[in-house]
Amino acid sequence: MTLKEFLIIFSMIIFGSILDDLVSSKIENFYLHTNFAYLVFSYWVFACPEKIGALFSILFGLIIDFISGSAIGFHAFMYLLFAYIIHIYAFTFRLFSYLQLAVFFGGSATFITTINYLIEHTSNYSYANIFIALVFHIIIWIPFYKFIRFARQLSMNE
Repeated sequence: MTLKEFLIIFSMIIFGSILDDLVSSKIENFYLHTNFAYLVFSYWVFACPEKIGALFSILFGLIIDFISGSAIGFHAFMYLLFAYIIHIYAFTFRLFSYLQLAVFFGGSATFITTINYLIEHTSNYSYANIFIALVFHIIIWIPFYKFIRFARQLSMNE
């Protein structure tokens, strides 16, 4: 991976984390937790599996841990786990429809949110919150996919 590609991916993941903070502060009354940083990360692992390996997964996860104030190593482990799963099925995923991809990536983002609730926010744990987060992540995946794909084509072709 070149430095330019690393900076593009890194800046988009940081943008996803900032978007998480902005959106979460606006919709916290609805008990919805967003995971945009993971959706951006998972897109890059899906789109360029040869560029993001275990080391970058851990690095990006630790950066998100520091930015979000969560337990050190939580996002690093989750990013590594899902990067491994996406690497295994990367070429199989390319046969899936947008809806199937949205269900997988939205479900994995919700899984990370669920485990985070169980570890750090046990008083806010609710099945309704998890279900709402699942539906939200599934719905938001396709616009995220289209936007990041468009941005990737613009930035990588220069």
